[in-house]
Amino acid sequence: MKAGFVASTDRAPSDLYLATFDGSQERRLTEINADWLASKTLGVVEDLWFESTDGTPIQGWIVKPPNFSPTVKHPLVLSIHGGPHVMWSRHEPTMWHEWQVLAARGYVVFACNPRGSDGYGQEFRAATLSRWGEADLPDLQAGIEQVVAQGHVDPERIVITGGSYGGYMTAWVIGHDDRFKAAVAQRGVYDLISFYSTSDIPTLTEWEFEATPWEDPQLLWKYSPLAYAENINTPLLLIHSENDFRAPIPAAEGLFVALRRLKREVELVRYPRDGHELSRSGEPKHRIDRLDRIADWFDKHVKDDGTPI
Repeated sequence: MKAGFVASTDRAPSDLYLATFDGSQERRLTEINADWLASKTLGVVEDLWFESTDGTPIQGWIVKPPNFSPTVKHPLVLSIHGGPHVMWSRHEPTMWHEWQVLAARGYVVFACNPRGSDGYGQEFRAATLSRWGEADLPDLQAGIEQVVAQGHVDPERIVITGGSYGGYMTAWVIGHDDRFKAAVAQRGVYDLISFYSTSDIPTLTEWEFEATPWEDPQLLWKYSPLAYAENINTPLLLIHSENDFRAPIPAAEGLFVALRRLKREVELVRYPRDGHELSRSGEPKHRIDRLDRIADWFDKHVKDDGTPI
């Protein structure tokens, strides 16, 4: 008996494979993107295991630019996954198009599976329950320090992005850490109180915090990035879709208005017709525009000092 399946590697997008049920006799049946890949030079993806602040091992990856030089100080992008309880592929990272686009623009991209991620046991996964941002921020910070210690990134040119829970974390991080030159928060949740009554998954807050807005508004506000808007000094681009029912657009509007009121550098880009899956299944022109805007926002701010990428 054999099974057909779709798989992706860090060197190629999805193709069709065939193998026996025990995983042997694997055979690749298609090379759909062969012609396109032949004209591209991809960034190299490397594993990076490191210890967090309390000694917990964390798995991560680095994507280096195609023109990578160990003697050049490259800008660094921290890319945060959504979920919160999902994971970047544990055994072999797939081709994440956004990483390759940023690597092609000269960035080293760093991603990891901090506490809260699936794949490393129940205790690891449950660490963020009622502690969004608090439990996983030290893991992200330790990873950045590990990458910087390798000597090939510029610690003064670090930027950050993420989508969904990664958007939440982007806003949370820049409200607690001023090291970033620029940030792009995508389709995020920024106010857990209003999220309960506007999202299509209102019970997420009950699962994650064992609370509702009327039972413990102080707890939900404590873990809302909007509560720390006054601490945000990092230039922020908010990307959101108008038909996002998972993390509705009023959350982005609320953070945008707060930062405008505080006279901070912030922009909000709204995509019509698309929803929470903009980056994966949105209108093609919107998906291209989104990638360009992310890279352009970072370029604008890491080049402010005149240093070329």
